Amino acid sequence: MKLNSKSTKLTAMGLIGLITYNVLVFVIFGFEDHEASFWTAYVFMMLAFGVTAVNLLAMGMNGMMVRDWLFGYPIIKHSAIYLVAEFILSIILAIFEEYVSFALAFTPQLLLLAVHLIFAISCFLSKQTIQEIKTKVDDKTRYIKLLRADTEMLASKCQNPALKEECKKFAEAVRFSDPMSNDALFELEKELALAVSDCDHAISQQNDEEAFALLKKANLLLQERNQKCKALK
Repeated sequence: MKLNSKSTKLTAMGLIGLITYNVLVFVIFGFEDHEASFWTAYVFMMLAFGVTAVNLLAMGMNGMMVRDWLFGYPIIKHSAIYLVAEFILSIILAIFEEYVSFALAFTPQLLLLAVHLIFAISCFLSKQTIQEIKTKVDDKTRYIKLLRADTEMLASKCQNPALKEECKKFAEAVRFSDPMSNDALFELEKELALAVSDCDHAISQQNDEEAFALLKKANLLLQERNQKCKALK
């Protein structure tokens, strides 16, 4: 899947930030005679850039607005907060490297990284959950959409004005029916779909008497289906 243009621009900005950070850090602090806390801060800052790059890549594939489950912040906001927090912490540790032990430098940065990863993962899990719910809803509403299409075709095939009017009323009843299906209604909905199909066949054969009877049966099945839908809520 291609990255969107906004994500590509943000990635370019991240690369510029990475290069600028490295140049300034080593120009200001030099390469030699550094304590373990300095290199710990440097490594975690590089990890922050790497994690942010991965977030941007995933964001480009999954959409810009994936959000976490707790605060509802988008992944890009979490990445920015983490990157800025790690930058500030790494600069402080670089300045006071002589006074900070390895453990004192390592622990807060590890915790900061862990917290960020938890929120980042939750953003993509939330998107997955939303997509799964949407898929389930689509599956459960597909039946009534197809039934509505079938019933709307009945009226267009009718030659008998009275039968045409009844077909229109039935199509209207289907249109205002509960769109959400339920597994418990499978047999009932199958019977309703069969009645509509038989009615369509009777109309095509210009057997108005049978079509009226099947339409009445379909109406009763639809009413039963809708009542049971309410009961299953």
